[in-house]
Amino acid sequence: MYIFTTLFLLAITSFLSRKNPNYRVFLIIVNTLISLIYIIWRISAIPIDIGLVSFILGVSLYLAELLGLIAFFNFQYLFAKKYKLKLKTLDDFKIENIPSIDVLICTYNEPLRLLEKTIAATTNLKYPEDKLKIYVCDDGKRDNLKLLCSKYKVNYLTREDNEGAKAGNINNALKHISGDLFAVLDADMIPREEFLEKTVGYFSDENMAFVQTPQVYYNQDMYQYNLDKYIPNEQDFFMRDIQEARASRGAVLHVGTNAVFRKKYVDEIGGYPTCSITEDMAIGMLLQEKGYNSALVNEELVLGLSANTFTELVKQRDRWCRGNLQALKHINPLFSKGLNLGQKIAYFDGSVYWFSNLQKMIYIICPLVYLLTSTLIINAPINKLLTIYIPFIAGQYFIFNAFSPKSRSIKWTHYYDIAMAPHLSLSILKELLNLNTKFNVTSKEVILDKKSFQARIVTSHIVLIVITIISWFISTKLMLNGNMHFGAYLINMVWSIFNFIGALLSIKVAYQKPIFRLSERIYIDDDFNVNLYDESNNIIKGKLFDISEKGVGIILNEEILDEYNLKTNDSIKLDLLSHSIDCRIVRLNNNMLGLKFKTLNFREMKLIMSIFTKYMKPYYDNKKIQNYIINNEEKINCA
Repeated sequence: MYIFTTLFLLAITSFLSRKNPNYRVFLIIVNTLISLIYIIWRISAIPIDIGLVSFILGVSLYLAELLGLIAFFNFQYLFAKKYKLKLKTLDDFKIENIPSIDVLICTYNEPLRLLEKTIAATTNLKYPEDKLKIYVCDDGKRDNLKLLCSKYKVNYLTREDNEGAKAGNINNALKHISGDLFAVLDADMIPREEFLEKTVGYFSDENMAFVQTPQVYYNQDMYQYNLDKYIPNEQDFFMRDIQEARASRGAVLHVGTNAVFRKKYVDEIGGYPTCSITEDMAIGMLLQEKGYNSALVNEELVLGLSANTFTELVKQRDRWCRGNLQALKHINPLFSKGLNLGQKIAYFDGSVYWFSNLQKMIYIICPLVYLLTSTLIINAPINKLLTIYIPFIAGQYFIFNAFSPKSRSIKWTHYYDIAMAPHLSLSILKELLNLNTKFNVTSKEVILDKKSFQARIVTSHIVLIVITIISWFISTKLMLNGNMHFGAYLINMVWSIFNFIGALLSIKVAYQKPIFRLSERIYIDDDFNVNLYDESNNIIKGKLFDISEKGVGIILNEEILDEYNLKTNDSIKLDLLSHSIDCRIVRLNNNMLGLKFKTLNFREMKLIMSIFTKYMKPYYDNKKIQNYIINNEEKINCA
């Protein structure tokens, strides 16, 4: 009777909440009661007197479930409130009061060709010229970068040592800049021209400490690329949706780039904290702890490069994981007097997320232990377990569907967790044991001329696959011989198959497809007419198809190709918005003409990047729209 009653209540409240968001509170209440009933009952199912191994595994599984339930309650809490942002622009200042701003481009060892794109795009920012200064903060101490900065007439900063990694680099810059505000950009993060226009207006609120915009990527991540699937970027759920939920509680997380800060408030807290290899979480939390405001402008204002190999992704997430744990050891949000309850829950949820990797490993190990050894981990009759468990898992499904946006599904959450859990569990253990805190920069430009298998990075997944298959044979034999309960066998088989599929996907992603291009092409999605001039100075009309800092794709009429007898390696001039650029034909394919720029001066590069930034967009469009409050009415306003 319990199972039918609870499922009926969940179905009804879920249906009502989809019709009217105001009914979500009833769904939350029903699910919370069901979850509490389950987790309290589960204490009685811990095997206490069967043996030490059973007890240890039973307690471990219970604690993993408890951690998962805490994370789910946090999810309910964060997503229950809608984020509302009152639109502000530069018009909110008087002309003479528009704040001065310094843009800091932080770099260590990134390639100059990557940095030049960011520098050129940053010089195109729309902002009063006398109020804007650009600084490249180079921890690589490169003379060629200093020369590049002089070419674009931007400031170059470096220092004698690299103490404090990126945080130390920014702190060094803070000693040299004098603007009211400063913006932080990573080397690969390319801003749209309206980036400052869309963010600085919020500093008309004197209590505003920082404004964050999401990290969005114009290339494919490793899942999108290696699986050849049109799916959301793996980071979209956090950057676009969780960040918005956090912002509704006044706890938007600074993500290390794509943000604008009020300098005097950062100076007030002593600059960027250097207690962590990732400075981002700590600086934002310290400012919020002081009672200052933060905001999220959830628009695609800055786009960068996503890690596109499994190896680079693991390197990046290891740094993020350990950096966040380091910050939490020094700045515990739960005991902060300056944070309100909502902010404490949001930051606590962030730490729970990283420890959920240990939870996932327990979920992987437990069914395998039972199938291999018949060791009891849950001591309860199967019918009783299912009666209590089915409403519990159904409640989580209904809540996730009601609250979670389209950027993440339960299936893909499982796949992502399986892929990273072995690596991040090791990262957690390293950090708890204070081992090796070397700062590793993620390489965003990887070239591979042939397909390769990243075996080392999925060694744990291969081991999991082998052990799982062995466990299936052993458990089936035990069950057929009457030495294993059929119901328990079936549950653990289904559980292990679920994990097996996730491990298989991780191995599939580790088969890295070739990466031939250093430069991502941006497709032009409207009519962009251009003129070409061949070596005989004939005018050839075409349409711009794609663009990068290396060249362009042009669509021509097929008759034109025949008429002018164009050939590869021919020189040709491109008239682009009244600028003549020398090019070479590198590709002729039906009516498509591929041109490579011979050389670009800084003015031509600025022009190329103005077109690049206008049309750049994520590989996957999740159709996320920032809703603004305008004249006390909620309206849609997106970039």
